[in-house]
Amino acid sequence: MRGAAMRLRREREMTWWGAMLPHLHEIPSLDAFTGSPGDPAARAERVNAAWDKIDRALARR
Repeated sequence: MRGAAMRLRREREMTWWGAMLPHLHEIPSLDAFTGSPGDPAARAERVNAAWDKIDRALARR
């Protein structure tokens, strides 16, 4: 069942990028558009992981 939910989310994302975005005056977030709840903790974790990746890349220089 998880795969079906992921496929549905992906189809909604494709609708977002392909059809809806050019016609909107106010653009909601992708999470709001797809109906997924916003999780500030998960978002912060993703941002921190991205910065950690950048820090590791810069440290290799």
